[in-house]
Amino acid sequence: MKTEDNRISEVSARIEEKLKDDKLQFIDAEEQLAKTDTIGKRIADQVAKVGGSWAFVITFVVFLVAWMVINVMQLFGWHFDPYPFILLNLALSCISAIQAPIIMMSQNRSGEKDNITRDNDFKTNQRSEIQIKLINSKLDHLMRYQRHQSEMIEIGLQLQDEHK
Repeated sequence: MKTEDNRISEVSARIEEKLKDDKLQFIDAEEQLAKTDTIGKRIADQVAKVGGSWAFVITFVVFLVAWMVINVMQLFGWHFDPYPFILLNLALSCISAIQAPIIMMSQNRSGEKDNITRDNDFKTNQRSEIQIKLINSKLDHLMRYQRHQSEMIEIGLQLQDEHK
């Protein structure tokens, strides 16, 4: 019995040691990203948040239509960008040239966060596997102990029958 108890203690100690391993510790994604946070990264996130919203799309479409209407119909006496709208094309090209890399930077940050989350999920699975091994080991030892107990009870009953 003491041998079984010692084995259970050894297995428990080994598994507890594995669970304390730094490789299995969780990383807070928000905290990790905050350590490498810069003004540029925060601006990139805000540009991506605004540029990827329906409010931005609708506002931009209204702006484009207003630009075209003002220039075609010469409203308010303005006619600063006549029909093929070369100035508008230039402005749109510049906005696209700047906005695209900024959104890519924001996507890279999002990818970093996803990687940290994925690693945390993997660590959770590893920890769970180790804990399941511990439980299985303890169950194996308990089953051996119960089998040993039942054998002892059988031997005791046989001895009682023999003495009668």
